[in-house]
Amino acid sequence: MNTFVDKTQEEAIILLELKDSYDEIDISGISTITGTSAHIIDIIESNDFIGISSQSLTLIDVTVDTAIINYFNSHGLIINN
Repeated sequence: MNTFVDKTQEEAIILLELKDSYDEIDISGISTITGTSAHIIDIIESNDFIGISSQSLTLIDVTVDTAIINYFNSHGLIINN
């Protein structure tokens, strides 16, 4: 079963929880994802999510390594301050 997330902002952990109920989750309508870098990487690397390409990210990690920032930037994602 597939679903479309019809929100402009969502928490990464909530999106990951949707994997338990749906085969494919379209997140193309989300403009901002908030969460830890690890949770957001899980979303990017999962085959369960489609439409992640230009979202803004609000990271809640205490510190974020430059390599992680470069990883997100390489996927066309924007990190909010």
